[in-house]
Amino acid sequence: MRAIPAEKELLQLKLLRAVGKATDEGVPQRTIAGMLGVAQPEVSRIVKKLRLNPAARDRSPREVMLEHAGGRISREQMISELVGWEYTFGRVSVDDLVGQSYQRGSWDQIEHAGDLLTDEDRRVLFEVTANRRAQANAL
Repeated sequence: MRAIPAEKELLQLKLLRAVGKATDEGVPQRTIAGMLGVAQPEVSRIVKKLRLNPAARDRSPREVMLEHAGGRISREQMISELVGWEYTFGRVSVDDLVGQSYQRGSWDQIEHAGDLLTDEDRRVLFEVTANRRAQANAL
């Protein structure tokens, strides 16, 4: 059952990236909408989402975890990729005196993975990244 929500989210990523690629190639939004079977305002919303979050075009730790949950990759493949990931670590902006503008890093996706990771998966990832996380916290 957990494969269904994972596949749904992966499909949304695929849609987002397809719209981004077509937009980059200069394809009009109405044409993109027709090709994807969605309304033009939906394409416009996706384009706006990409403009506000350009990192959404890139593979992420969450995507790796979703692929495992969806049965596309094995646990070993997931762990191998996540262990080797060049994580960024969230922080509060230095010019934020109140501490309300937390800037997320890719490690936040591990911390907020929910049931996409087992306790054992978390233990492995926390052990492997301990030094990197400590260095990031020292900054």
